[in-house]
Amino acid sequence: MRQLDPQIAQDRKRRVLQWVVQNYIHTSRPIASSIIAEEAGLDLSSATIRSILSELEQEGYLVQPHTSAGRVPTDRGYRFFVDYLENVQRLASGEKEQIEKQYCNRLEELDRVLAHTSRLLSTVSHSAGLVLSPRSEAQGLKRLELIGLGGNRVLAIIVTKAGQVRHWPLQLSFVPNEARLRALNRFLNEHLEGKSIREVRSLLAEQLEQAEREMRELQDFAHTLLGELESAVEPDELFLDGATSVVARAEEFEDTREIHSLVRVLEERKVLADMLQEQFRKQLDAAKAGGAPTVRVMIGGENTLPELKHLSLVTTTYCAGDRLVGLLGILGTKRMEYSRMMSLVEYMGRIVSRSLEAWDVEPEGKPKRIPR
Repeated sequence: MRQLDPQIAQDRKRRVLQWVVQNYIHTSRPIASSIIAEEAGLDLSSATIRSILSELEQEGYLVQPHTSAGRVPTDRGYRFFVDYLENVQRLASGEKEQIEKQYCNRLEELDRVLAHTSRLLSTVSHSAGLVLSPRSEAQGLKRLELIGLGGNRVLAIIVTKAGQVRHWPLQLSFVPNEARLRALNRFLNEHLEGKSIREVRSLLAEQLEQAEREMRELQDFAHTLLGELESAVEPDELFLDGATSVVARAEEFEDTREIHSLVRVLEERKVLADMLQEQFRKQLDAAKAGGAPTVRVMIGGENTLPELKHLSLVTTTYCAGDRLVGLLGILGTKRMEYSRMMSLVEYMGRIVSRSLEAWDVEPEGKPKRIPR
């Protein structure tokens, strides 16, 4: 008997597995061998298809929920499908236009841009859209302004290179005049441009010790301001929209306790934010080693949180200028359209980076476009 070439056998298994995963994503019904024989157009006999399905099940790519039922993909099956996507589906032109309109000429506080991004990701994907905000200690500062409110009250306003804007009132132990506030504003901004919050605190603490006499009476105020600076600019760590879309499609969950655990994680956010921060640190390390930003897909058990074992997470990084500052992505059912979700996340990463790039441009300059 002539033995089948191993390469041909592997190619058959790959094509069958891709067809099963793709169709399960669209129908959510277990795939039987008879359906593959009738609809897949793979030019394989029913006996060959049954044999291939049995092999794929033994190798951990498919599982049969019930003896008489068809097969459904395992996490390993989804991973194979994602890794072997050759032609990533591009977003429809109408979807691109919708996204472009949402960001056209928008120059807003960072928090608003990121909150808007999580909503848009959720709307377009029909899953949960999430955006991890830059941590304050890593951000470079652009400007700090102190505005007198009358009496001994002032308003402190800070703008970071990434476009984050924070303001908070301060009550002083003395009444500052306008000239002294101008002098302090000038002094602070001469030393903070481009530096992180931690660097500014350390540097200004040294500089204030050497300040000229007219600045001495403001030293206590400046030290108070610097002491509050880091906590005052700390952003919302995670923007998350569309969590109900994930819970509403929880047919793959084994029992209601798993759904309750997922809801708790999505509502509290801290544990999810920590997991995303760890992912961001790995991508940051890869970038420092010369790697290019990529779209990452975590399927089921690949996620470090057990509450996400029935979900998939698609993420990429976004930049402010030439610095990676945060992470955005989509959290949804394992039956998501991976090619489209990967394309959407990659595109949104470039759009957000382009929006934030405007903050680093001088007033007379024009923001550069990120190539499509």
